[in-house]
Amino acid sequence: MNGRYAFQLFAALGLLGLINLPAQAAEACDPAVGQKLFETRCTTCHSLAEHKVGPKLGGVFGRKAGSAPGFTYTPTLEQAGFTWNTEKLDAFLSGPMTFLPGTAMAFGGLRQAEDRQALTCFLSQQGPNS
Repeated sequence: MNGRYAFQLFAALGLLGLINLPAQAAEACDPAVGQKLFETRCTTCHSLAEHKVGPKLGGVFGRKAGSAPGFTYTPTLEQAGFTWNTEKLDAFLSGPMTFLPGTAMAFGGLRQAEDRQALTCFLSQQGPNS
């Protein structure tokens, strides 16, 4: 194999590796770890199926911030103007009061990115009727 074709082959294989990154990230998602975090860090104030001190979190992905029916939010969350997705939830969980000053969520945040990823993974798999 001459140098030009070898370069093209390696470039193509490298590109295939980059294309596969989202699939690799999805495989790294471990909802069991996230469930344990949810149970130990979140259930004092949240449930998946019903409102407690905080809103229910089943079906949070794809839901407009501050819009779970039957829960009274702070104006900050009602006017946030975004839909919960991985990036927004990760930023919120890293420090709710820093991400959204004026929120009533008195939680210092999850400092470890791996914890936020696991919790986000778990929540992303919980539908509105969980």
